[in-house]
Amino acid sequence: MEYAASTPDGEHHAAGVRLGTLSHQLLRDLPTDNSEREQILVERALRYAAETEQRLADQRQRIVTLENLSSTDALTGLLNRRGFEHHLFLMLARARRYGETGVLAIADLDGFKAINDSYGHGAGDALLRCAAETLQDAVRESDVVARLGGDEFATLLVNTNWKGGQSRLRTLQWLCDSAGIVHRGHDIPLRISLGAEPYGPHDTVEDLLHRADMAMYYDKRRKQSGMVQSAAE
Repeated sequence: MEYAASTPDGEHHAAGVRLGTLSHQLLRDLPTDNSEREQILVERALRYAAETEQRLADQRQRIVTLENLSSTDALTGLLNRRGFEHHLFLMLARARRYGETGVLAIADLDGFKAINDSYGHGAGDALLRCAAETLQDAVRESDVVARLGGDEFATLLVNTNWKGGQSRLRTLQWLCDSAGIVHRGHDIPLRISLGAEPYGPHDTVEDLLHRADMAMYYDKRRKQSGMVQSAAE
């Protein structure tokens, strides 16, 4: 019965039981004088209506909170993959309808596993929050930043062309590479690999995410190859 009360049907049942109890209380011990009786009835009815409205407001707030949790990353406060893919679907629908264009960028933190291994997960979490804040501060209010999972982030630049998007992403890359955290006396820089793809009326969510992912991995492999070559020299 306790579990049932936590579900919508259970809450409706509990509300019905409470309504019956309140009705009984409402009619119990009323005075025989009609005017006084009517005044008490009105006062009680208003009080019960206010209590009911408050319970409904609390329930609506719980629903909003649960919906936000289902689409929001708890660590960074950004959209999670589910929330971002829904937003991307809507933006691509607008692109098909109105011919809008934009740019999707995927960023992945460089050396993140080594940071967790060397400094602990507290440092890793702090660096993820730093990346989220840096990305969010680098875009417009109409743009969207999300944490897709792990150390992978997505940035959606809306209503822009490929040339303009590339210029803004170079600034974003520079801001990220200039950021970092201090954890227990250790300076830990933020470094990202970044891949981007333009989108337009003919793109789909799956294909666009795949292309941007591949561009990001290409940038990561390019950096790793450069480090190996430098070490060999």
